[in-house]
Amino acid sequence: MKYLAILMMFLFSVQQPEIKLLEINAEWNKRNDVKLSTLPKEYNGIPIKKDYALLENQAPSLKASITAVPVIILIIDGKLKSQWTADLSFELKLDKEEVIEALDWHFKSYTGTAGNTIVAPKRRKTTNN
Repeated sequence: MKYLAILMMFLFSVQQPEIKLLEINAEWNKRNDVKLSTLPKEYNGIPIKKDYALLENQAPSLKASITAVPVIILIIDGKLKSQWTADLSFELKLDKEEVIEALDWHFKSYTGTAGNTIVAPKRRKTTNN
């Protein structure tokens, strides 16, 4: 009985990481918002929280660090792990697979097979010949 109580305490003390996707866009660029509903809702049973913020409502230091809008930031346990920014057309095309790939890479770092740095998404294949 004592071992069962210890096991129960251990199981309930293990926390899942908090995963958040934050989109920051400017008021003048709202027509190019990323559809957050098209991005994954969960990763391996861990819910992904999605938030939206306007650049105009952010602190000056954050405003200065954002060079293009919209930007999607992947935050895991309160730490920035990856980000995707718009191209020159001020549009961001991001799909589920790219987000899952970044999450896969990050969670491999828990096993020691990847670094603990910000993940740069893979470059898309060019269509120029």
